[in-house]
Amino acid sequence: MCRLRLGDVTRLWLFASRSTKFAVVAQAHYFLDISNEYLGKHRRVTGRTRREVELKAAEQLQRWSEQELRQLDRDAIADAREQAVRDTETAEEIVAQWRDLLRATLDVDDRLDWEALELRAPFQTPRPAKGDFVAQFGVPPERPVLEKLRLVSRKKRAELEAKAEAAYDAALEGWERDKDAYEADQQRHNQNARDFRSAYEAGDREAVEQYISLVLAGSALPPGFSSDREVGFDPREREAVIEAVLPAPDDLPTLLEVRYVASRRQRSERHMKEREAAEFYEDVAVKAALRSLHEVFEGDYAGHCVSVVFNGVVKTVNRATGRDVEMYVLSVQASRTEFLALDLSRVEPRACFRQLKGLSGAKLSQLAPVRPIRTFDKEDARFIEARHVLDDLDADENLMTMDWLDFEMLVRDLFEKLFEERDADVRVTRSSRDQGIDAVVFDPDPLTGGKLVIQAKRYRKAVPVAAVRELYGAMTNERAGKGILVTTSHFGVGAREFAKDKPLTLIDGANLLHHLQNHGHHVRIDLTEGRGETPLVDSEAVRDNGPP
Repeated sequence: MCRLRLGDVTRLWLFASRSTKFAVVAQAHYFLDISNEYLGKHRRVTGRTRREVELKAAEQLQRWSEQELRQLDRDAIADAREQAVRDTETAEEIVAQWRDLLRATLDVDDRLDWEALELRAPFQTPRPAKGDFVAQFGVPPERPVLEKLRLVSRKKRAELEAKAEAAYDAALEGWERDKDAYEADQQRHNQNARDFRSAYEAGDREAVEQYISLVLAGSALPPGFSSDREVGFDPREREAVIEAVLPAPDDLPTLLEVRYVASRRQRSERHMKEREAAEFYEDVAVKAALRSLHEVFEGDYAGHCVSVVFNGVVKTVNRATGRDVEMYVLSVQASRTEFLALDLSRVEPRACFRQLKGLSGAKLSQLAPVRPIRTFDKEDARFIEARHVLDDLDADENLMTMDWLDFEMLVRDLFEKLFEERDADVRVTRSSRDQGIDAVVFDPDPLTGGKLVIQAKRYRKAVPVAAVRELYGAMTNERAGKGILVTTSHFGVGAREFAKDKPLTLIDGANLLHHLQNHGHHVRIDLTEGRGETPLVDSEAVRDNGPP
């Protein structure tokens, strides 16, 4: 803020006298410094009186204020126009990304980078330094002469050295333990990656499915394009089936240009016309199908897939009923030989789709459902709808007195909670068709996950080796990566020895209670109760170990 003050400028009046002497009279002036920061203007207003300066300053500030308002309006219009240009450029870039859906993948190597799956970073925590502990405990330097003369306490220095040494040893031991654990986890992870690679190259069905899923997941799709896909592989037919969620017509970007109309102080948007948007949608859907076929055939370097089927699924709202609907809108199949003979950089996508005898409605944008060329069975007839019994457990309830089916459901509920952070799917099998397993976990993690099978055995005595053999056989038949056996009792020596060095996890009654308590369920296992329950054991186990 400027202050009005007596100015430094004076006017001198000179008077001549008869005595040839001069008298100097100074007339005081006032001034005020004013400015307008937005316009970048500054001025000093001067006057003979305070009132004169104030009036001049107020008049100038008013003129500047009017100029500022006009400039603000011009700047706002310029900013709005610049923003409209930027928005137009962004819209053009987004539409171009969708139009280039097929071309953008042609220069990409779609094979999985096996090296990138492995962890190579060394243990980051620095090794403890002994000198840090010497300084921390204030250990003085050794002074033999002074200690001999007893001017410095040798005993005190020795005590501090001992404390520093003990602290250093403990820190070093902890650091080595953490380093060993880190490297062990890293080795397990890398071994899982190598096992995954070996299984894929050997043609294992689940490994091939996971491999294709990872190839497709690595595809850089335009913003807003769904990456939701499911993959199935038939090793006998050597055919992969991909079911991918395509965008609905309303999901496509149709904005072409943004303008700012200064006279109306409004933004104006120009979108694709209805016919242009319909052709754009058909172009995008067909390119998405061809892109996925290309990525699978190129990524599958082992050549397991001699044929690939792509089914495009759209999830939208039925405008007539207002209900959510899901339908197949296109389906196309191609063999490796005929597809790799195509030059995708030069084809017209819709003509290529027709050449491959792809199926779709007359106008894809109208979302007419089609019957897919082939689908894969995503359901297993053994699975039944799960009942949640874990949350209904009474405090201090004895697991040995539960209904046997409720006990299996309880184990399923428990593992659903244990795997919920990994977004795994836990299912219960039908008792008459369980083929030696009570629940199956589908863990989506491509390296440490996969298929896990679970058996729940409510024993009273030690679980015999026959039960563990049974689980291992079921795991092998299911092509599962791991087996888990849960019991209310404990495991005998033979069972533990058999499970050693195999992908089997044995959970005894104590561990089962521990997991349940961690989730807030304080139940118990009393083996003396519930003797009337149906034995959950086969005849071989009874011969080996007596009644459960």
